[in-house]
Amino acid sequence: MNKLNCWEFKKCNRDCACDPSGTHDTCPVADESSANGLNGGVNGGRICWAILDNPQCLQCEFRYKVMTEEGFLNTCHAIGKYLKSA
Repeated sequence: MNKLNCWEFKKCNRDCACDPSGTHDTCPVADESSANGLNGGVNGGRICWAILDNPQCLQCEFRYKVMTEEGFLNTCHAIGKYLKSA
């Protein structure tokens, strides 16, 4: 299964915090290396709602997609690992 990161799913073009052209805003999720590998994502790419701490993220279609793919308990475990490392 190809596990998409949030920026791939949303097609927001914010996948690289070090964009050399300077045309895109820095994405805190793409730059969050302490979350690398959680839920099978690159940096914070599959745990974005826990990093951004935005109430809108709790209703995001991508969050539901990750929870469906990973399972609710596995997703909660990944969030716990991230919060311990932050």
